[in-house]
Amino acid sequence: MCDMDFEAGVAIVDIGGGTTDLAVFYEGVLKHTAVIPYGGENITNDIKNGLGVLKTQAEQMKVQFGYALADEAKNNAYITIPGLRGQSPKEISVKNLAHIIQARMSEILDFVVYHLKQIGMDNKMLNGGIILTGGGSQLKHLIQLTEYTTGVSARIGYPNEHLASGHTDELTKPMYATCVGLILKGYNDYENDRRALEENYVKINTSYFAKERVARQAESGDEWMEEEAEEETADARQDRKSRERNASLKGFLDRMKTKIIDMFTEEEDAKL
Repeated sequence: MCDMDFEAGVAIVDIGGGTTDLAVFYEGVLKHTAVIPYGGENITNDIKNGLGVLKTQAEQMKVQFGYALADEAKNNAYITIPGLRGQSPKEISVKNLAHIIQARMSEILDFVVYHLKQIGMDNKMLNGGIILTGGGSQLKHLIQLTEYTTGVSARIGYPNEHLASGHTDELTKPMYATCVGLILKGYNDYENDRRALEENYVKINTSYFAKERVARQAESGDEWMEEEAEEETADARQDRKSRERNASLKGFLDRMKTKIIDMFTEEEDAKL
């Protein structure tokens, strides 16, 4: 999101594994939050129970062939599921799969509409629309279902809007929006704390040197020049320490970024 989104009014719908989190912003203020007790895990269980397949198969079908809007699924499209222990393969209709997914997603979106009505945030007030994110937001045609159910414009929120160029494509997926946001939040807090400490350090040293100047002014000019040279040396040391801290911070962030990329890469390799 950007500042214009906050001012115009937006509803963030984060569809996670176990829950769906809702946060409503209007005129730059967080107006409402809610946790809806349904998420992607419930959709997977619905597919598992409704089609009589394994949970791993249900998850794979949801990700690869799942439609949030059943009308968009083809009537003659089928998915072949291997049989268990020599049993014959099972044919799963993509249309039936889409009906199961749409039923649960419609229920989640009905909860979103309920919460928006509870706080009086009708579609005229949410000029920024609804921003869908989280792993569940990757379902095909979810934007259309959201707009149809809520009457509010919708879009997918990607975490790469707040990342520098050159990052791995894996980080652009909505399922990592919360993870990336927490890392950015932690970095901003660290930077703010570091700046506050440096400012306090400078103030303390400035006060100390000022007192030293007053004490030394009564002495000879040569001694005063020596004191100025000592102060310049102390300032140079402080600049060097500051540069070392910055270099250390950059190295830490670079290592953290590399570890995150490696983690995602390893996870993807394991899936393959």
